Amino acid sequence: MSKPLPDGMNTPGTKWNYSDGDIHAAFDYSVPIGTPLFAVRGGKILSVRDTIDNLDKDADGAKNTPANFIMLGITYKSEPVTVLYLHVSPKVKFQAGDRVTDGLQIGRSGHNGHSHGPHLHIAVMRRHNHTDPFDYLDGLANNTNPPKSGLAPNGITIYPPSLVYARSPWRGGKVRLASLTPGNRDSKSVRRLQFRLNGISLVGGARLDLTGSYNKATRAEVQKWQVQKLNADPDLPQGDGVLDKAQAMTLFPSPQYTLVI
Repeated sequence: MSKPLPDGMNTPGTKWNYSDGDIHAAFDYSVPIGTPLFAVRGGKILSVRDTIDNLDKDADGAKNTPANFIMLGITYKSEPVTVLYLHVSPKVKFQAGDRVTDGLQIGRSGHNGHSHGPHLHIAVMRRHNHTDPFDYLDGLANNTNPPKSGLAPNGITIYPPSLVYARSPWRGGKVRLASLTPGNRDSKSVRRLQFRLNGISLVGGARLDLTGSYNKATRAEVQKWQVQKLNADPDLPQGDGVLDKAQAMTLFPSPQYTLVI
């Protein structure tokens, strides 16, 4: 599971209700136009609307005007679930039917439709058959209490949305040093490496897709970490983008991670 936004941007503002009491039943994240959006789990793009231009960042969108969106179909607790990303910027690179992996960038945040300031709006619904992005509001009155069990009384809305991306399986666990080798493919240890690097602020750092493949992009991020965080010389093996034992022990702290040498 991955967070929908870059690190440091995943604290929602508006939650179950708007400030005026109207039902919201989703999360709003105030982020600048163009902020990368990530798949919270691997799945399939169900539907996309991406033809509406963004408003000026200081303009307000009129009520009942349509907004761009991405609907991502995932599996949650063995059931089909739809994650709605609303107010996304136009020109999404994916279309209905495309498969995406956990943590892959699927779009950018925007400011269109009935939007008061640039932000990302996320809601989660049971099933994959939704054609209206606002299906999650069906049957919810303004005086409806937030669910305690994770499912709203309309049987559609899963709340809070963070239930489907609350904790990544890569945020700890066993890491084999022998697997952290350039060229290694589809490795759980490498996914933990990529996840760990994504959580570290690096100058010129890039978001890594959690592919499990120790490719050129992963090696480049390891080298940035070595040089910037460990003050390694890039002309020496300690700064060449390959982890030695001491570096791996620093990058994967115990007891969160168990490093197997």
